[in-house]
Order: sequence, then structure tokens, then C-alpha cells
Amino acid sequence: MAPRITRLALFGILVAGCGGDDGETVTPDAPPVQEDAPTGCDPATVLPSNYRPIAMTSAGAVSVSSASDVTSGTIDATAGGLANAPDNPYVYVDLVAGAKVAISDLDARSSTGWDLALKRASLRVNGGDSGMGKRTLAVVQAATLAEVTAGPASGYTSDDFTTDDCMFVAHPAGEPMSAFGPWYDYDDQTHVVTPKAEVYVVERDDGTRSAFRIETYYGDTGNPMRGAYYQVEWKQLPAR
Repeated sequence: MAPRITRLALFGILVAGCGGDDGETVTPDAPPVQEDAPTGCDPATVLPSNYRPIAMTSAGAVSVSSASDVTSGTIDATAGGLANAPDNPYVYVDLVAGAKVAISDLDARSSTGWDLALKRASLRVNGGDSGMGKRTLAVVQAATLAEVTAGPASGYTSDDFTTDDCMFVAHPAGEPMSAFGPWYDYDDQTHVVTPKAEVYVVERDDGTRSAFRIETYYGDTGNPMRGAYYQVEWKQLPAR
């Protein structure tokens, strides 16, 4: 019986037969590498429908003003209401510029221009599984923004809502796991979301830091029970 040629051996024979006139072996070209391409698991396939990337820019407004060193105001992360959340994107915020970043969920994946993303009760930071911005976040136990005058020396993490084999990891209420952790308490009798007494310190790759605090999940004075209309405040901290 003739010896069997394996696929690997056959490939070697074919490659060897494709050499140039000088007898040099020619190997197939490797596919081009996109240096700025996101790595890791694809959120479009990992995240549940309420949080999957949407190819549109959020209509939610970031309405803030600054007094002294503190920026405060509202962020509309209502995303069309709970029932319409699967068809609406996150709203993105640049804490240094004090403004909304007009970007879609798809483009935000490879953008370094935003710090935080909000949608309903889901909060994310631009690093780890959420983006390429290399932001990390530390949670500080503090009831007021004034209590935090510098960022902690350690304890910074990035978003991590996937396992090594690309399985989804969620907070207890179903939002993608993020560096914010379980940032609120929920009353299952009144269905009220109450932010914990915490301040969140965002650290960037260049060492700059911002302290961010959520005052209330219900910041719409015209509709006090409208959820995901955040009243927030933040300020810049000394760099590390």
C-alpha cells in the first residue's frame, strides 16, 4: 500500500514547488495587522441585547456647568426608556472637556476620546473590555466630592465583562461588569435606585485623574421618577 500523504505534508510539497528561480522557498504572506484594532472578545456577540453596540449616536444630552473647580449638571442616559434600551446607544462623556462625545457605540470601541459611558443603570469606563482608552477607575468610599482631594495610590481596575473564553459576566442586576462595581442599592418594594456613598476616580494613561460622583439617578426635576437621568458632579485631581 502506498504511504498516505497528510494535508500538512501536501502543503509542504506545494510550497516547496512554488520557489523562485534561485531555489528559495516562498511562504504565504501573513495577513496585515491593524495596529489600532480592538482586541479581545467582540461586545456585539458577548453582550445581551440591552447593552449591545448600536450604530448611532445617543440623543441624550449632557447639560453641565462649572463653578470654581467643580462641574455639575445632568446626563440623560435614559436611552428611550427601559423598553427601548436595546435600540438606543450609550451616552459618552469626556470629563476633562466637560462635554458629551458625539460618537456611536461602534466607534467608541476604538476611540480614546471619552472617559465614561452611561446607559440606564449601566456605567462603563474607557478601558479593558469597554474600549482602548486605557482608563482605569478606583472606588473611594466618600459621601461628598469635596472629601476626595487626590486619587488613591492603588485599587484601579478596568472594565471586565467577559471571561477568557468570551462568556458574559454581569452585575447582580444584569448590567455588564465594570470597574464601577455595584454602584447602587435597589429597593425591590419601591423599585428605587439609590447611588452608594462613593466617589469614582478615573485615571488616564498620561497620569491625569478626575473624581466623579453620582448625586441621584432621578435628576429630572420635571419628572422626578424618570430613571437614568443622572444628576452628577466631577472635578479634576492632581496627576499621579
